[in-house]
Amino acid sequence: MINILLPAVVVMMMGGVAMRLWYRRWRRLRIAANRRVEGPNSHYSSSGVRNQEDRERWGGITLPRLHPLNQEEVVRLLGLVDIDGVKSLSGRDRLFLDNMTLPRLRV
Repeated sequence: MINILLPAVVVMMMGGVAMRLWYRRWRRLRIAANRRVEGPNSHYSSSGVRNQEDRERWGGITLPRLHPLNQEEVVRLLGLVDIDGVKSLSGRDRLFLDNMTLPRLRV
């Protein structure tokens, strides 16, 4: 009985080690396949960079060209941005400021 049991245990242990090595390699390859690295000239930019670009663009709004009601709203929203940051604006407020920028006003 020992003559059969000892080789069976050794084979099972070797199989377990082989399965563990296979799984670790498979997992490493799967993670590497799913990894996405952005190129240096990628179209992606972080939300902080986008917020900063938006704030700079909104700062270029020429108030005298706007209707007085729109002027008041732009001043109020830019004041809110200066105090609480760009993230404090709702989607509707961001859209309003985007519509007041120069490229959109040109006809």
